[in-house]
Amino acid sequence: MSVSPRVRVAAAVALAAALWIVGGHFAGFDAGLLCMAPAFAVALPLLAGRYPAEAVLVRRAGVRPRRRTTRRLVIRPPARLVPRGGLLVGHALAGRAPPA
Repeated sequence: MSVSPRVRVAAAVALAAALWIVGGHFAGFDAGLLCMAPAFAVALPLLAGRYPAEAVLVRRAGVRPRRRTTRRLVIRPPARLVPRGGLLVGHALAGRAPPA
């Protein structure tokens, strides 16, 4: 037996409200339930069968993929190792030791 989305949303809202009242009154979970508010806000549309950004996904599904272009082999020169930061300072101060 299939349950309509409106019934699922109403049941979810009633369950969330009941948990909120019972938890806040008897167990003192006020702050814990407030942390769960974003999860409830995301879960309610999902229980209703509506998906966030569904229209965007459907619109993107109609887009054709780009044609693949042939890859060209690019030969790069070898990377130059240049001292940077503290190594640059050390490199600048380094030199030949004085004669003994």
